[in-house]
Amino acid sequence: MISKREGTLGPARVIARIAACLLCLSAAPLLAAPGEQGPYDSGLNVKKALAEAQARAASGGKLVMVVFGANWCTDCLVLHRSLENGATRDYALRNFEFVDVDVGKFDRNLDVARHLGVNLNKGIPAAVFLDGAGHPVAATNEGELESSRKYPPEQILKFLRGVVEQRKVEFPDHSGKN
Repeated sequence: MISKREGTLGPARVIARIAACLLCLSAAPLLAAPGEQGPYDSGLNVKKALAEAQARAASGGKLVMVVFGANWCTDCLVLHRSLENGATRDYALRNFEFVDVDVGKFDRNLDVARHLGVNLNKGIPAAVFLDGAGHPVAATNEGELESSRKYPPEQILKFLRGVVEQRKVEFPDHSGKN
């Protein structure tokens, strides 16, 4: 037990504090080092990137996944990492063209989000899925991806399958069950 001026912490509280510390430490490698570029490029010409992604999607029979996020956002970085993981990556590359849109500190590209019908009020990351012609198919306007750190890559894969196969967005199951 850990001593404290008012008394001691029980084993459950010690374990909870250790778990909280480990969670913070596990997120640290996700954050971009000073001077290192994360997945969200503040200098990206979003309109050009969208047009190019739509053209590739149209010719390849894919959807465009436009992800609104920021390099300071742990959930955004976790989602990005999940999309680059094994089976999730393979499925995503077969079915999507990606555009990562930097929202800064909610002071960049908000007009793009509004134009595409994306509600950022529920948090980031947020995504909209477009067909090759640029028409919205589905969006995460209820914060479905906002807690991405809770979802293992397998649940992100299941989420993506729902978008592709049913053209709908549902909250991923954070239990890890498929």
